[in-house]
Amino acid sequence: MPRIFAVLAVSLVFLGVIIGVAISGAGRQTMTITETRISPTTATTTTHVVRLTTVTIDVLAEPEVSVRTICFSKTMNCASIIVDSIDRANSSVLVAIFSFTRDDIANALVRAHNRGIDVRVIIERTRINESGSEYLRLKNNGVNVRLDGNPDLMHHKFIVIDGQIVITGSYNFSGAAEDRNDENLIVIVSARVASQYTSEFERIWRAATS
Repeated sequence: MPRIFAVLAVSLVFLGVIIGVAISGAGRQTMTITETRISPTTATTTTHVVRLTTVTIDVLAEPEVSVRTICFSKTMNCASIIVDSIDRANSSVLVAIFSFTRDDIANALVRAHNRGIDVRVIIERTRINESGSEYLRLKNNGVNVRLDGNPDLMHHKFIVIDGQIVITGSYNFSGAAEDRNDENLIVIVSARVASQYTSEFERIWRAATS
């Protein structure tokens, strides 16, 4: 029985070390642990000096990160999710999109613009002359739309709404994406994630031309 208690005590000490490091995220430090081994005839005491390496625990500064919706084309209607999200926008809609030929999404952006929402759209330059391109529709309705300045491809497909919601995935704003291709779309609610996507949008926007 004494041996069991000794082993248990040592185990608890090591557990305490692990928990302590995880909670504090402390830098490099040392800790002295005394271990007692008991046999039927002898008792020995050994001192261990343990070096703790740096442990970084990323405690979420923003615990409310959630996935609102996941959509797969052909089996679900991803365009309706985008349109509904734009129609619910309160302050801003930022769009970076490779291919844009869907009337319903363009109309939602025009409606948002007409409501006084800050709507900005970047479209891949090489795609504006494709059949059904929404570039001129947006431009002619007063939406602030630019063509990317990347000499290669601006292959992004994302929307940032109100600095809180990110819609992204493989899904282009096209009939092929909705009806023929296998595509995905995800709606993320997170100010932190939205901030990162906004920074990327602004970087591209600065190099884009109207």
